[in-house]
Amino acid sequence: MKLNLSSFLQWRFNIFMCRLLGWRITFFYIRMLGKLYFFFNSKERWKIKKAVKTVFSDQKYMPEIRTMTKNVFRGIFCHYFEKFLNAYATAGTLRNFVVNHMGSEDLDAIKKGLAKGKGILLITGHFGGVEFIPAFLGANNFPVSIVAKFKSKDLRTASVEQANNFLTKIIDADQTPNIIRAIFDDLRANRIVITQCDEIDEWKPSRSDKLFFLGKQIHVDKTVNILSKRCGAAVVFGLMHRDDNHRYKFMATPYEEITKKYQRSLNMSLGAMVLKFMEHNIYKYPEEWYQWKKYQELDLFAPSGADVKAPPTVPVLKPSIV
Repeated sequence: MKLNLSSFLQWRFNIFMCRLLGWRITFFYIRMLGKLYFFFNSKERWKIKKAVKTVFSDQKYMPEIRTMTKNVFRGIFCHYFEKFLNAYATAGTLRNFVVNHMGSEDLDAIKKGLAKGKGILLITGHFGGVEFIPAFLGANNFPVSIVAKFKSKDLRTASVEQANNFLTKIIDADQTPNIIRAIFDDLRANRIVITQCDEIDEWKPSRSDKLFFLGKQIHVDKTVNILSKRCGAAVVFGLMHRDDNHRYKFMATPYEEITKKYQRSLNMSLGAMVLKFMEHNIYKYPEEWYQWKKYQELDLFAPSGADVKAPPTVPVLKPSIV
């Protein structure tokens, strides 16, 4: 199996070192390992740099793009710090981190969604402190389910044990025979089921549903559309925005609110809408998206004969959603 950053960081020695060093120093240890990894994996490093440059070359000057790219790598290191803390810290340490570092303007979207009694399909992305969303919601006494895959047995074991401390149920994609049925069962139990709209490796493209995403015309993944039509659950788009000094803010927006603000909503499917809303946040906070290395894979979903790059007339940053 090819070594990637995730499996490299999850070597047992590194897990041992992080536990030994304590969680305040762990971030610097992971950042050091991450820089070492990208030093020896120049192909992956340049793939990320090229992706950021391609997306922003028409909007930013090169000094801005270089700064942005540096912040993107720091965001990747932050993600793995969050992943380690979420899985391997003691329940007390993680709970204290949630209490002292995370907040939300309000949780009305979650409360109102659960009040309907059909569960919530919480759509998010590979963005910000996504690893902390289950713990944050669980710490606020909301029942959460999340579909996940694990790079190692140790991570699976640690994650399942941690989940039990935060009202969180893990639907293991590698060990669950029928994932869709498991999702529907949990929604019927009025739980919050978290899924990601930018899981590029798992996309099942629709033949007719197309849009421009980060400058590339693609067929939209139809998974979210199928889930929402069959389950009748409330749909909420949620992100854990990462700020300075490891501060986080959970932002939850009901789908109905997104459609009111988005001018082209009537002509877009749910899957297209949430992906477009995800795009807005990537443009606004590019350092928080850690899928940049998979940007080129979007070409696999391009319509036949489509332009790889969006024409300049496409208003990729409009309408502005605040």
